[in-house]
Amino acid sequence: MKKMLFIKTLLALSLFFVVFSNFNYSHASLLSDMRGQINSFESQGQGVNVDTGNVVKPFVELARLLMTIGAGVLVAVTTYMGIKYLTSGPDAQAKLKVQLIGLVVSGFVIFGAYFIWKIVLTFANNSL
Repeated sequence: MKKMLFIKTLLALSLFFVVFSNFNYSHASLLSDMRGQINSFESQGQGVNVDTGNVVKPFVELARLLMTIGAGVLVAVTTYMGIKYLTSGPDAQAKLKVQLIGLVVSGFVIFGAYFIWKIVLTFANNSL
């Protein structure tokens, strides 16, 4: 028991020293070098027009496909769980209610991801 505590303490201390040993040098030169690289990259790209419609189109099609698949699976699983709930006894119904939480969360994830995607896409199109 004491050996395990010693190993955990030693591991925690070594991790602490590794994490905080990298904060000894100045970041000013690193940041100024990065800013110079950013400025040179921006100057190379000025005057170049990018057609965002061609860039975004495959991703929109992929999002629609994934949304359709996700909604179909969600409907199928909901129907299956509903039928199983109606035909099962009280113990199985209690287990299905617990599984229903996962079903509701997955529905929020599927449709929430779609709406977040649409919001990001709308803002990206308006800003360009």
